[in-house]
Amino acid sequence: MHKIVHLDLKGAPLKLSFLEQVLKYIKKCGATGILIEWEDSFPYRGEIVDIGSNADASGDGMYSIEEVMYIFQCAKENQLEVIQLVQTIGHMEFVLKHPVFRKLQEKPRTPAVLCPSQQNSQSLVRAMVQQVLNVQPDAKYFHIGADEVWHTAVCIQCQYRAVSSKFGKLCLYLEHIRDLAIFIKQLRPELTILLWDDMLRSTPAEVLQYYKLGELVRPVVWDYNIKPHFHINPQLWENYKTLFPTVWAGSAFKGANGSCKVYTNEERYMSNQEAWIDEVKKNSHKVDFVGVILTGWSRYDHFATLCELLAVSMGCLRECLRLWNKFLDTNYSNEVNEADVTPGQELVQHMQCYEMFRERSEKLIQSDLLATWMNPWQVEHGYTCPAQLEIIANESVMLIRQLTALREIFVRQLAAITGSRSTKEWLGTFITPLLNKLTDIQDVAITRYNLDASVRPI
Repeated sequence: MHKIVHLDLKGAPLKLSFLEQVLKYIKKCGATGILIEWEDSFPYRGEIVDIGSNADASGDGMYSIEEVMYIFQCAKENQLEVIQLVQTIGHMEFVLKHPVFRKLQEKPRTPAVLCPSQQNSQSLVRAMVQQVLNVQPDAKYFHIGADEVWHTAVCIQCQYRAVSSKFGKLCLYLEHIRDLAIFIKQLRPELTILLWDDMLRSTPAEVLQYYKLGELVRPVVWDYNIKPHFHINPQLWENYKTLFPTVWAGSAFKGANGSCKVYTNEERYMSNQEAWIDEVKKNSHKVDFVGVILTGWSRYDHFATLCELLAVSMGCLRECLRLWNKFLDTNYSNEVNEADVTPGQELVQHMQCYEMFRERSEKLIQSDLLATWMNPWQVEHGYTCPAQLEIIANESVMLIRQLTALREIFVRQLAAITGSRSTKEWLGTFITPLLNKLTDIQDVAITRYNLDASVRPI
């Protein structure tokens, strides 16, 4: 089975120097390939230049075509299969947010979903796919995304098509995927096309057979839940057994435990791998599992904030891969040893400190101490006592000092890992707002502390 590590570049894309370290390390950990989700970090050209890195759409200044080729070269040197992913109907915010493409939104003012009935929709995604495929002439696999299509049959054209089809709304998604897959197969007959399977699960097997999806694509069945909540309907495997010669599993090693987490919960993600290993064991006699894709989401969608950074999640990824190595090869000897430096190791240590100080900061902000002796009414009416304000002032000063020092460290460390936009975004999301709240508390506490205890409210 393939063990493919997902690189989600729509958030905090990696600088080449750090990415090189990552590729070498995951190879030692047992990975056999990478799934590169470019989004707006690919150097698109021509009529779609604005959606990619040639227009610096992400703000991180990555990647040029030369850098893309260098990534492929590094992967090849580490004997890692490269699978590229381009979203082609859902999660298309990075395209449909641009004024020139807004008319292709399925739902107005909601750029997540491409309308499959618009005349230019197919030509748009075909242009994206073709440009990405052109840089990888030896590709064996290609991933078209196609998950979480939240809006269907909203526009008038789609409604008319749905009413006119014997399959109703289902025809909209399935015809779009079928036509795109046929186009890709015409370009590269030997290419295996992958897609996330969630939009297929509730579709009757006979409908999938009608559209001949079994001849065109291979599903990646994903579930990111921990063992107690992990569940895939057994009937799904029965359906897929008759439809698809092979299937893939989709687990998670980061980015599936909360949309704004900063630190990776290893136990939680290892539980997901264990659930998947049990599922493969139970069903390998029914379907042919070609591989597992360990997903590592950087954002929940294009407009969501950053969740766990890859650099913080490398230890978790190592442990998740170790579980798969043991399952697939009982004689496997892990090539990673204590002398190997985990990429991002220093950042992990400082992120642990940040988590501790963030927890203390939030505890102070929400504390009874503040609500009881420095609440808005007391501050407004000047009715405070220096004894309690000294405690508040001392705690806030200490926390500000620690977080300010951490911010300077993060500025340096993040700049070595990702681009300027992602560095500023992470700091502006997780450090600056906290410092602002603490500074407000500190200023009031110090001002009131320097005054005598109040006689009566003003």
